[in-house]
Amino acid sequence: MTAPLYDIKAKFSEYVTMAEQGEVVEITKHGIATSVIISMKLYNQLKDDYEENHRPSFMESVRKWRAECGDLLDDEYCNTLDRLREEQRQEDMKNFFSGENPWD
Repeated sequence: MTAPLYDIKAKFSEYVTMAEQGEVVEITKHGIATSVIISMKLYNQLKDDYEENHRPSFMESVRKWRAECGDLLDDEYCNTLDRLREEQRQEDMKNFFSGENPWD
């Protein structure tokens, strides 16, 4: 279902009830869909699916690693980055040859 923002403002509780019943309500502003109202059940399902299937980017992995390791010497830092890059390259190659799309 799609509804303009002015109508959502006037009947918000009705649209929330629709979302609770499983309806996805797209909100338009000047005729362009800008946001949605969904149920908590659907939100949690989408969030769980994302977290389960999300593969962190190389830089996300580096940031996490740096936060966990604290200060390192430059050589240690460079060696670890090289190792992480190589692990990522090997995983990408494995996925490529197994037919998995690493970008999904």
